[in-house]
Amino acid sequence: MKKFSVLAILVYIFMSNLLFVNLQSQINNFIVVKVGNTIVTSVDIQNQIITNLIVNKQELTQLNIDKNKNFSVQSLIRKSIKKSEIDKYKITNYNPADLQKYIENVAKNLNTDQNGLKEIFKQAKIDYDSFVENYKVELLWNTLIFSLYQNQTNINMVEVNNEIENLKENTNNDELKKLKEAVINRKREEKFQLFSRSHFTNLENTININFQ
Repeated sequence: MKKFSVLAILVYIFMSNLLFVNLQSQINNFIVVKVGNTIVTSVDIQNQIITNLIVNKQELTQLNIDKNKNFSVQSLIRKSIKKSEIDKYKITNYNPADLQKYIENVAKNLNTDQNGLKEIFKQAKIDYDSFVENYKVELLWNTLIFSLYQNQTNINMVEVNNEIENLKENTNNDELKKLKEAVINRKREEKFQLFSRSHFTNLENTININFQ
């Protein structure tokens, strides 16, 4: 079983020179990486690279494309691992409002709306639906982690009370209640993030990742 590393990906991409001889070049779609039973193709990587550049408001230059290759391959491998686990547990529930909020925030950052964002993707000749699906996978992954670990996220109220103790003197009851809720939510989120990283690492260490 093979765990991917940054060095392996960098060497592979540098040596293979699979993508983007120039920004206008046309490529055939072929398998680049097998992640368990799923595949990552050259077109997947092309879409991911250009999506990253668009979302981060970076120019579509060859230099920026080359800089984003490694990150994009890693992102697609992570998505494939998460998607396999989501399918394994048959997770289908997520909050559509969270997905819509994310899309609107990306569009706002680019000084447009959702329709304008779709047009940006169309002009760049990349798949808008893949962009949406990628974030949907993250939301489904969050649902999975919650379902697996929700009974292990009890918060130590002594720690919470100790954290806000010094603020009681100059805080009214309503403010104190809101502050307490914020601390509880933060600590619960920290626990979920810990479970998420741990669960993913366990998967990463047991799945076959093979460059073609």
